[in-house]
Amino acid sequence: MLTEEDIMINKFAQEKINLEQILDWFDIFETQIQRKIIRLTSQCLIQSRPNEETFNKAIQLIPLKPTVTAIVFLKTYKNLKVALDKIELLPDYEIKKTFITLISVFKISDTERRNTYCQGNCYHDWHNLDNL
Repeated sequence: MLTEEDIMINKFAQEKINLEQILDWFDIFETQIQRKIIRLTSQCLIQSRPNEETFNKAIQLIPLKPTVTAIVFLKTYKNLKVALDKIELLPDYEIKKTFITLISVFKISDTERRNTYCQGNCYHDWHNLDNL
């Protein structure tokens, strides 16, 4: 069963909502819940299995300065899991930029996965939001 968080993250990835809409939604939560959403977004990113080419393309498309800490961590740590673990520990003042970074990379990676692996006969609930 998909949670509200799952649905919102995947709606953004599938361009059913835009960046402003998902940030408006994200901003209504307290910091503790925002951190939970960031953790979920990290898990979604890992599940989308970005290859190196997709990952590098996604990094370039993040709508933030390339010096944002989360982006630097993604570029610096060659192991995605290690980078995400470090990113989740960033201070509260980095939360919004962290979320933007992760959902932006997830959007590109998940789109690639939907267009290749899941094309035609996808059974993932999160890829079939119109059927909910």
